[in-house]
Amino acid sequence: MFNLKDLFRHRSWLVHGLLTCLLVGFSSLALANPVPYLQSATPDSIWVSWKTASGSDSLVEYGVTAEQLEHKVSGNVQTLASDYLYHSVQLTGLKAETRYFYRVTTGNQQSATYSFMTPPAAGKNDGKLRILVMGDHQIRNQNRYSQLVNAAKNKIEDLYGEPIEQALNLILNDGDQVDVGTLDHYENLHFAQSSAISPNVPIMTTVGNHEYYYDGNLANYQAHFIYDGLSYQGIAPASDESYYSYQVGRVLFVHLNSMRTDATQQQWLSRVIAAADQDQQVDWIISIIHHPYQAEQYVGDISKTLRDSWMAILSSTRKHVLNIGGHHHLYARGQTREWPTYHMISGGTAWDQYWGQSSEVDFDDVQKTIANWAWQLIEIDVASRQMKVDTYAEAHPIVYKTEGFHLHSKLIDSFQRRLDGGQPNQPAIQNEITAPVALPYDFVSSSFSSAYPDGLNSTQFQIADDAEFKQLRVDRIRDIENIFGDTGAPLYEPVDLHANVDIMTWQVPAYGLPNGQYFVRVRHRDSNMEWSPWSDSVNFEVQGSSSGDPALKLDNNKYASGAMVKVGYSGGRGNPTDWIGIYKAGDKPQSVRATKWQYVPTPAGELSFTGLTDGEYFVAFFEKDSYEEIAPRQHFYMGPLVQLNMAKQHFNEQEPVVINWQGSGAGSKDWIGIYRVGQTPGGVGSTKWQYTTSAEGTATFSGLAKGYYFATFMINDGYTEIAERIAFSVGAEIASVSLDKQRFEQGEAVQVHFSNGPGIAKDYIGVFRQGAIPGQTGSELVTYLYFDGAVAGTVNFEQGFEPGQYFLAMYTNDSYDQVSNRACFVVGNGPLCGAVAGLSVGQQDYETGQAVVFSWSDTPGNSKDWLGVYKIGQEPQSDYATKWQYLSDKQGSLSISGLTAGDYYGVVLLNDGYQEATSRVTFSVKAAVMAGDLDGDGQLTMQDAQQLRAAFGRCEGDEGYLPGADLQADGCINFVDYGKWLALFRQQ
Repeated sequence: MFNLKDLFRHRSWLVHGLLTCLLVGFSSLALANPVPYLQSATPDSIWVSWKTASGSDSLVEYGVTAEQLEHKVSGNVQTLASDYLYHSVQLTGLKAETRYFYRVTTGNQQSATYSFMTPPAAGKNDGKLRILVMGDHQIRNQNRYSQLVNAAKNKIEDLYGEPIEQALNLILNDGDQVDVGTLDHYENLHFAQSSAISPNVPIMTTVGNHEYYYDGNLANYQAHFIYDGLSYQGIAPASDESYYSYQVGRVLFVHLNSMRTDATQQQWLSRVIAAADQDQQVDWIISIIHHPYQAEQYVGDISKTLRDSWMAILSSTRKHVLNIGGHHHLYARGQTREWPTYHMISGGTAWDQYWGQSSEVDFDDVQKTIANWAWQLIEIDVASRQMKVDTYAEAHPIVYKTEGFHLHSKLIDSFQRRLDGGQPNQPAIQNEITAPVALPYDFVSSSFSSAYPDGLNSTQFQIADDAEFKQLRVDRIRDIENIFGDTGAPLYEPVDLHANVDIMTWQVPAYGLPNGQYFVRVRHRDSNMEWSPWSDSVNFEVQGSSSGDPALKLDNNKYASGAMVKVGYSGGRGNPTDWIGIYKAGDKPQSVRATKWQYVPTPAGELSFTGLTDGEYFVAFFEKDSYEEIAPRQHFYMGPLVQLNMAKQHFNEQEPVVINWQGSGAGSKDWIGIYRVGQTPGGVGSTKWQYTTSAEGTATFSGLAKGYYFATFMINDGYTEIAERIAFSVGAEIASVSLDKQRFEQGEAVQVHFSNGPGIAKDYIGVFRQGAIPGQTGSELVTYLYFDGAVAGTVNFEQGFEPGQYFLAMYTNDSYDQVSNRACFVVGNGPLCGAVAGLSVGQQDYETGQAVVFSWSDTPGNSKDWLGVYKIGQEPQSDYATKWQYLSDKQGSLSISGLTAGDYYGVVLLNDGYQEATSRVTFSVKAAVMAGDLDGDGQLTMQDAQQLRAAFGRCEGDEGYLPGADLQADGCINFVDYGKWLALFRQQ
């Protein structure tokens, strides 16, 4: 218990805590008059928000000087609680890159006069863009975050010698703006502690996990932040505003929601990135997400969806240069292994996080992890197409408790990206190898060289069994610095693990490779994140090492009481004091003595152990009388062995599954678990389970879905199996096969996906001609592929097929017993399988704005049969239909309007799916000449308006004059032309 004596012993903590409370109190008092909060700025608009305890009017007065606030705009108010009124006013009709002065008023409450700068126009190709990045807040009752905000503001104003609103364009928060999503935390944490800067620079937030606490549907988040009006290329944000994108100048910002990683968000992201990749007015993409790409502390607490899927989508364009994450309350920075993309953690000032608290791993795609509270300044030089990111630290969380913010905006990292850089020169392995090598052995790379000004950042060495480098033994990226860990008390300075490492040399240690033939290669990465080509590979042979990687092998993993345990070993070091020990489960070698042990002076052999009592054990392999393990452990059980049996192995759906057991030790936590074939107990949860507290008995399991299963018997609430598994199935035609498409070109490879297979070694995918009867003469297999008993995966028929219709299915155990659905496909231009319906289009060529008429007949007449219109080159299911409609009957006609210029095809698809019921009919849409359609897409959109605004003030002969924007035909472009355009826009 923390008593009064303890309190005075920690008087430095007491003083700091009292000062913190006073500062938070003063902050709240300072907010008695409204303090504005800026967000969602565009070149011609901005949202101004503020909170009051009373008063329903929402007024903003603004102008281009502080003395003349001649414009007045009213907005709306939300009553979020009886004393919590949230006001929002959008200022519109503003000019890009212009400084405005303003104040807000509610009743007799009036703010001070502040100023802000509007952002540059989309696509503007000069100037600089500066972005401040700050992470997690979370601590409501201390002023940590407000200190960080003030420190960043002071440093930036000092760097550029001008007010923050003129030095900075935007602030990015990467999530956890609150500790819980209550009104109290929004008011007294995010808004109060951002108040030194929020009236001057727009802040854009990201959803973190803490926004969902006490606010599971993000109602309070949506009430405070106004992102629903933002879109990019007409691609709307999430309906709950939890992910969105917007463009500033030539930069696209993409805010993602790591708490809701569903297919809808992924499809949205794919559309945004595909559009940006083709957009000549976007050079840079910066993504923001709360859970990061990688973390070296609290390992695994990351966004696996970002790492496994979304980063590939983001980096499918080289415009994506930086991914910003938070969640970990520190600073970290790394580079993706293949793409020229940085990933960064900006962890703000939230709950203390430092070295030694958690599981920690030094990853080679993280260059530095520094446990400081820090912020980042991103500067993009638009004309030179260069980005620089500087990180400034303010405090270490432990030192902060006695010294406060003690680092005083210390620069701790700087990195850059130039879009117009190129590859470094190809390196070479310097070693001249003319004879087998003995380990240890050093491979040496040639020096780094490049035609570009960027220096060396990383090397990557690979050693493989094969010349194609598919079977890798070594695959290691090392950076010129590797900041991991710190010096501890009192300074907690970061430590560079590569301070004395020559990353141009890779040493294979003694016994690091077994005897055999290998290939080695190297490549270099520069400080602009560009990889060189791989060096030419060098072949070498290792002799005098082990015969293989160190390994242990048991003759069984469960033994009857008192049985002999045989342990095979191979790949040993051959030292006379290498040894094998047997330990009880849970024992830690060195902390306790081995239950049994023996020396193994030879590299390979077999040992026998007797005299073990009943229980759970593991076997470990050690080197040179030490406790350094050189092989993976092997686990086993000794004791009563259980017999499992079932009356049958095949069950109908909804039929109870009955399993009998006998011979157990009747442990209170022994249990039977049911798993799908291919699953590993402990790796995944069981599908069904029951405790078995008697020596024998019967367990009944109901509600099993269709599938292939096995049952096993385990002990002590763990995953040690003490019975032979028994396999069974529920339902018929359990497995499934699918194709990404139904139509293939002659000779094209056919890729087949499969799942829920029986898991038998000689299961296979067989392909037959349409109409064949598998197993009958004259219906022979066209071809087949085994897949080694996998229960799920993909196989590729690389040889391709002749024109015609085919079907394929999964067959089990080298038989013609079909255990999956059939998937049909066609090769060439013939009709798809089962496609007997007809479809036609009224004409081959249309103009934009003209309806395209389709007629169909002989369709099945399902209520969800539909007509899809796709651009040539797109495929149903892989791509969204450009337009679609459900069909009203088995035959009829319909019209599709609103198609932009391009080449298309129409097709009828069945029952809300993607099975094509007709041939594809093609047609073209050509752009019609339309007044005000400046980008020639056949429709009036805000893209046309932006082009018109960009041409304001230009006359014939001027650079940038657009004849199509001169709607009044007087030779100049002005507001009258815009008024005419707006009238046309509203009429369409």
